[in-house]
Amino acid sequence: MPALLPEAIELRRTTKVGDDPAAIPIDLPGLSGLDARPDLDGGWHGLWQSTDLGHQFWLAETPPDDRATYCVVLPLDALLELRAEALLRFWRALSGRPIGEGPRVLPQQTRDRFILVLRALDGHLEGASYRQIAETLLGFAGTKADWEADSRKNQTRRLVADGLRYMRGGYRDLLRYPIHSAYWR
Repeated sequence: MPALLPEAIELRRTTKVGDDPAAIPIDLPGLSGLDARPDLDGGWHGLWQSTDLGHQFWLAETPPDDRATYCVVLPLDALLELRAEALLRFWRALSGRPIGEGPRVLPQQTRDRFILVLRALDGHLEGASYRQIAETLLGFAGTKADWEADSRKNQTRRLVADGLRYMRGGYRDLLRYPIHSAYWR
């Protein structure tokens, strides 16, 4: 199995046992909106654009030209939750059901904070002081004594520190949101 992105699903062809009413035979090569490519090692990569979202999957062998049943391989790793959500979206799309919210949507409060982080980092890299950054981004207005006691001083330092961490590679954590990076450090 190749190293898969969390939203890529590994499928394996199964033999249909009896008349299982729960089985969903799928004609993978016949999916409308499918972009599929064979792999050098004999595998098969597919990107299927359903009406709402793109779904990625991988098979160890080329699928048959007709309908077949498949099972899914889900590694028990730190990204299982993301893989299971991708699988549910894929299954819902195949079943003609609404797939739900897109993958890893950041809440508005988190997006707003990332905007502040990036703006604080820009100011820091341009040579602005923490106080100047706080005046511009957080609305601080006061004397030096006010600045020393104001909570926005530490908030500005955290914003700049987070910006530096993201700049130095921490941005990769966003690719696996909402799973925290502590799982694979």
